[in-house]
Amino acid sequence: MFFLRPALPLCRRHFQWTSHLRYSTVSENTAVNHSQFIANAGPQKKWRDRDEGDDMEGVRDGRGKLSPTSSHLFKLVLPLGTLKVDLEQRSITKEAASDTTPPPTVLLLHPAQPLSHIARLVQASMPFARQNPPLSISFRSGGHLHRQRGHRDGVQWSDSTDVGDFIRDAARAAHFSIRITYDDDASSASRGHVTLDVQVPTVADRTRFMRRRLESIESQLAEMEVLKKKCDHEAHRGARRMATAGLGMLVVYWGVVARLTFWDFGWDIMEPITYLSGLSTVICGYLWFLYQGREVSYSSVLDRSISARRDALYKSRGLDIERWAELRSEARTLRRDIGRIEEDYEPNEKDEDEADANEKPGTEDEKEK
Repeated sequence: MFFLRPALPLCRRHFQWTSHLRYSTVSENTAVNHSQFIANAGPQKKWRDRDEGDDMEGVRDGRGKLSPTSSHLFKLVLPLGTLKVDLEQRSITKEAASDTTPPPTVLLLHPAQPLSHIARLVQASMPFARQNPPLSISFRSGGHLHRQRGHRDGVQWSDSTDVGDFIRDAARAAHFSIRITYDDDASSASRGHVTLDVQVPTVADRTRFMRRRLESIESQLAEMEVLKKKCDHEAHRGARRMATAGLGMLVVYWGVVARLTFWDFGWDIMEPITYLSGLSTVICGYLWFLYQGREVSYSSVLDRSISARRDALYKSRGLDIERWAELRSEARTLRRDIGRIEEDYEPNEKDEDEADANEKPGTEDEKEK
């Protein structure tokens, strides 16, 4: 007893520490942002913990939630711990969440994966996944068109449908449902299946990371644009100075030839000199063509002088023009992707008009009968 007494506080401390570790680990099982950071971030970047509490809002109330990630994936959060199976009555029910309920389950989905992949992940995540008979999982969505036509429960989608196409259609209704059936031959139809409603992210949620990246790119481009405009202005001003200097040289050349021809030496001496100077100009133009690969003209010489002066200013002032072009291309791509996502949430008026036009002849025939 003398040796066991000092060990009791240590056991209590160990039990408190392990229980705290277990509960803290359970609460962090659904936080996948750090794993995404490790998979996508560079070796020089540091982790910054951010508040992701909004991802679990409403999940413990029996509703699932679908949210986007920064890696263009979808994070599906389902409260599978609230589902209970009675093997004797061959039924499945959904209970209210409590403190002892297991945490929600997070599934990372790729838009190109089929719905059958989600069904397999849900089956594998169930604590009774190996029970017989296996669970039957179906996906249903219903927009305003389906409700107008009498489909209260919406439509059931094929398991081979891509996740991206399914979410694109479910986004117009802002939600979809996952129907989990334990036994199709159960005596009570109401206890033979449960339905989990899943909230579809809004336009702001799906474009959150894109808009954040777009704001960062636009801020970088704004700083680079200021420096680029200064360099371009100085390059054009230098080209204008060179053109003015060229005009001055031609005027001086004309004056010197006129002075030497009519006052000092005469035409007999100056004729071969002017001929050789003209031939030298032709030779210099041909060398320009061989070096630049462009025909000699005032516009080509001016453009070349502007680009050379501009590149020199870019390098001297630390402007990476290739980085600037990459940022502009990435910003253009992000705007196009954001616009494509916004189109998914806008109802297609043409399809609605065509559907109404196709239904009108049938209704008129029924009225005549």
